[in-house]
Amino acid sequence: MVFAGSLVFAACAGPGAKKESANPTAGRPVIASTTSEVKPDPEAERIAEDAAIERRIRSMAHYAAATAAMERGQRAEALEEFEQAALADPTNEKIVLEVVRMLLAQKKSDKVLALLVKATINPKAPAKLHALLAVAYSQKGKLDLARIAAESAIRKAPGSILGYKTLVQVYEKEIKGGAKRLPQIRKVLDEAFTQEKPPIAFQVELALMAAAYIALDNTAAKELQPRIRKLLDAAWASKPTIPLMIEQIGRGYRMIEAREEAAAATEALLKALPGNPAVLMQLAQDLILAGKLKEGRIHLEAILKKNPGAWRAHQLLAAVAMDEDEYAAAAKHYREAIKLNPRIEQLYFDLVSALLSDEKPDEARKVLDLAKRKFKPNFLQAYFAAMISLEKRDFGQALDDLRRAETIAKNADPTRLNHILYFQMGTTAERAGKFKEAEKYFRQSIEKKPDYATALNYLGYMWADRGENLDEAIKLIDRALKESPDNGAYLDSRAWALFKQGKTEEALKWQLKALKQTEEGDAEIFLHLSEMYLKLKQLKAAREYIDKAAAIKDMEPDVKARIQAVLKQLP
Repeated sequence: MVFAGSLVFAACAGPGAKKESANPTAGRPVIASTTSEVKPDPEAERIAEDAAIERRIRSMAHYAAATAAMERGQRAEALEEFEQAALADPTNEKIVLEVVRMLLAQKKSDKVLALLVKATINPKAPAKLHALLAVAYSQKGKLDLARIAAESAIRKAPGSILGYKTLVQVYEKEIKGGAKRLPQIRKVLDEAFTQEKPPIAFQVELALMAAAYIALDNTAAKELQPRIRKLLDAAWASKPTIPLMIEQIGRGYRMIEAREEAAAATEALLKALPGNPAVLMQLAQDLILAGKLKEGRIHLEAILKKNPGAWRAHQLLAAVAMDEDEYAAAAKHYREAIKLNPRIEQLYFDLVSALLSDEKPDEARKVLDLAKRKFKPNFLQAYFAAMISLEKRDFGQALDDLRRAETIAKNADPTRLNHILYFQMGTTAERAGKFKEAEKYFRQSIEKKPDYATALNYLGYMWADRGENLDEAIKLIDRALKESPDNGAYLDSRAWALFKQGKTEEALKWQLKALKQTEEGDAEIFLHLSEMYLKLKQLKAAREYIDKAAAIKDMEPDVKARIQAVLKQLP
C-alpha cells in the first residue's frame, strides 16, 4: 500500500522527476518470482549499477550547482537545485533529509511529500524517511497513509523509537478527530517495551510517550508508572551529559510526579546551561513542588534581581507564600505579577484567593470586578463571585452565583460539572436553608463520584441533624466510613444519627470513638457528648463536655446557640 501511495504522488514529484528513467516500469513494486532459485543476470546487474551511478552523478551535479547558487546569494535558484539533487537520487538519505529541512523551512509541504514518496519507493530507504513520510501524510490529513508509513518505519528499524513515536502521533491525531484509538496506542507502547537493551535515547522517549498516554487513560497509571520510572532511572544512572536528554529525563519525572528526581535533573541541566533563565525558573518550580520551599524561594529572588520583569517569578513566590499561610505577601506578589502581565486572567483569580484567605472579601470583590471588565464572562468569574459571597456569609447570593457558574459550564465547559462543584452547591444551599435543593446537589455529587466520602457524610449528617431519612442517612455515613474508618467527623455523624433514632447508649459508644479520633477540640463533638449524657441523666459528664464546647472560640453561630440551650438545662 505504501507503493500504491507512492505511485499516486509520482506524477507530482516536482521538476525533473520524469527524467529519471526511460524505463516505463521504473518505480513500480517488484513482485518476487515464485521460482525457488533465481539465477543472477550479470547484464541486468551491470545496467542497474550504471543507472545508479548516473543518478548519483546527476544528483551531485545539481548539488554543486545549488552550493554555487547559495554562494552567489541566489537562494531561490539554490533551493531548486537542491530539490533536483534529491529527486535525481532519492536513495541518498543525507541529501534528501537536508532538502526536506529546507523545504519545510520554506513551508513547501507539497514538495516535501512528493520527495518523500519518491524516496521511500526504494526498498532500501531508511526508517527515518518512512517516519518523515508519515508526518507529511499526517499534516495533509491523510491519516491512513500516515499510519502505513509509520508502520513501515517500525518494521525497518524496530530498535529505533522514531517509528513508534510517529505512529502514536498519528493515532493521537485520529483521537482528536473523534476516533477511539487508545487500544492501538497501548499496543504500540507494549511493542516498544519488548525491545531488548534499547539505547538510552529510546528509553527516555518511550518513558515520555507512556507518561503522555496516562494523561489519555489514567486507569493505566498504576501499571505504567513503575515501568516509566524504571526507564527514567536507568537513563539517569547513565549520567547523561547532553542537555536535551537531561531536560527530557526531568520532564519525564515531572510527568509522573517524581518531584525530587525532577528537581535533581533540572539542577544538572542548569550546570550544563549555567545562567539559563528558563532553566532557573523550572528549577525553582521543581524545588517548590518537591517541598523545598526555601531553596525555591532563593532561586526566585535571584531571578528577580537579574530580571525585575519576570512576572512568573512573582507568581511562584506568591504560591510559596500561600503554602506558608503568608497571605498578605502572596497578594503582594500576585499584584506585581498582574502589573507585569495584565493579560493572564488566572493571576486575578489567584489574587482573589489570596485576599479571601486573608479575610479581605471587599478587596477580593474589587479585583474580581476588574477581571470582569477586562475578560469575557466565564465559569471562574461566577465561581469566585460565589466564594466572595460565602466569605461575607451571603449564602443566597453565593447559591445564585454557583447556579450561574453551573449554567456557564453546561454551555462552555462540561468538565467543570464535577463532584466538587455539586458538593459546594449542596453545602451552600444547606447553609441558605434550601434543604431539598441541597439534597439534590449532594446526590449529583455522589452520582459523579460514588465513593466521595465528604458528600456522603455531609448529606447523611444533614438528614440526621434534621431527624429525616435516618436509615438512609446511616447507610450513607457507613459508606463514608468505609473510605475513612477513623475519621472523627464521620464517626460523630453516625453517633448523631443513632441518637436521633433514640438509640442513645449505642450513639454514645460511637461518639466516644469520634472523640478519640479528634486530636483538637471540636465544639460540635463536645456538644453532642453533652446532649447524650444529658439524655442519660449523667449531669456531671454533660456539664464537663458542654463547658469544653463553650470554651472553644471559633464556631458557627448555630452551634453557639445550641450550646447556650444545653447550658440552660444544666444546674
